[in-house]
Amino acid sequence: MPKRDYYEVLGVPRAASDDDIKSAYRRLARQYHPDVAKENPKVAEEKFKELSEAYEVLANPEKRRRYDELGFSAVESEFGPGGFGWQNFTHQADLEDLFGSSALFRQLFEGFGAPYGGRGRRDSGRGSDVEMTLRVPLSAAVHGARPTLEVPHDRPCADCRGTGAKGGTAFEVCPECGGQGQVRRVQSRGYTQLITIGECPRCHGAGRRILERCPTCGGSGRLSSVEKIEIDVPAGIEDGAVLRVPGHGGIGRPGGRPGDLYVQVAFDPTPSIRRAGQDAYTETTIPLATALLGGQVTVPTIDGRADLKIPPGTQPETQFRLRGHGFPRLRGSARGDLLVTAHVEVPRSLSGRQREQLREALGAATPAAEGRRESFFRRRGT
Repeated sequence: MPKRDYYEVLGVPRAASDDDIKSAYRRLARQYHPDVAKENPKVAEEKFKELSEAYEVLANPEKRRRYDELGFSAVESEFGPGGFGWQNFTHQADLEDLFGSSALFRQLFEGFGAPYGGRGRRDSGRGSDVEMTLRVPLSAAVHGARPTLEVPHDRPCADCRGTGAKGGTAFEVCPECGGQGQVRRVQSRGYTQLITIGECPRCHGAGRRILERCPTCGGSGRLSSVEKIEIDVPAGIEDGAVLRVPGHGGIGRPGGRPGDLYVQVAFDPTPSIRRAGQDAYTETTIPLATALLGGQVTVPTIDGRADLKIPPGTQPETQFRLRGHGFPRLRGSARGDLLVTAHVEVPRSLSGRQREQLREALGAATPAAEGRRESFFRRRGT
C-alpha cells in the first residue's frame, strides 16, 4: 500500500502552523491509540503508527522543510531499515501531555512495543531482525525479479520443540521470580524508597527454568541452519530500497514471534547505462560520415540493444530520446525514456584523395585554386 502524504495523514493543509499540526496529532492520537480504540486494536495500531511518523517529520522544522522540497526520499534516511519505527519517535512528551499522566502514557505506549524505557511484555520474546543485501541485475528494475536468498539463522530444535528442555517438558517455575519473569527490587534512601522492576536474571524473563537440558541443542532451543527464501523484487524499485519479509528473522523465545528479514536491494553496476529516476542515459560514438549524411547505429539499452536513426547534419554531443526504453514507476507500467548522447568520431588523418573528395563534397576550393583566384583579381586591379 503506497504511503500517504503526511499532511493528508494529519488532515492539515501544507501551510498549517506548528500549533495546528500538534493539535491535529493530539486529536487523532487520542482517537486511534490501540489501547483506547478497543474495537479493532490492530488497525488502530497501524493508524497510530502512521500518524506518529507524519508528526515526527512535520513537527521538526528541518525535516518538514526537506519533506516539502523533496518528499519522502528526503526523510527516509532518518529511519532504519523497513522505514519508521517506534525507536525513531522523539515526541513522547507530547503524548504524555495528551494522556495527562506519564505513568498511564508509559503503560499505553509500551503496550505495543514502543521504546519508552524498553519493550513491553507483549513483545519481550520476539526474535531479532536480520538485515541482508541482495544484488540483482539492472533489468530487475524494469521487469522485476524473484531471486532466491540464502538466509543463515537459527531454527527451533526439533527434538525439544524449541524449548531447550529434554523432551520439551522438563521445566520448573523459576524460584527467583516465582514465574513472573520480572524481579522487583526496593532500595531505601532516608524517608524514600526506590523501586525498580527488571528482567529476572535467572530465567531471563521466561518465568521458568530448565531441569534437564536438551542434548541436541544443549538447552538453547535452536540450531544453526540456512533458509532459502524467494524474494519478490518489484519492477520500478530504486537502488538501495529495503524490502521487509515478516517472520523470517531470528527466532524468538518459546512463545515469542520471530523477527523480520530486511533485504536491501543493490543493482549490479552497468557501465553503459546510468539511471536517473525513470529515465536512463547512455552514450554512443558515430562516424563523421554518418553524422554528415545520416544513417543508423545500434545503442545499448536496459533490455539489450536498439537501433537509433541519425539524421543528416547531426552535431557533436547531440542528445536523442528513445521513448519507452527507461524505467517504470514502482507498481506502475509506463516507462521513462532512454537518452542517448552522440559523440562524433573525427578521423585523425586523411589521404590526399580523401581530402579532395571531402572538399568537393563540401563545395570548397583547393588551396591552389584559391591562390589563382587571388592573382587574377590582383591583375585586374581590384
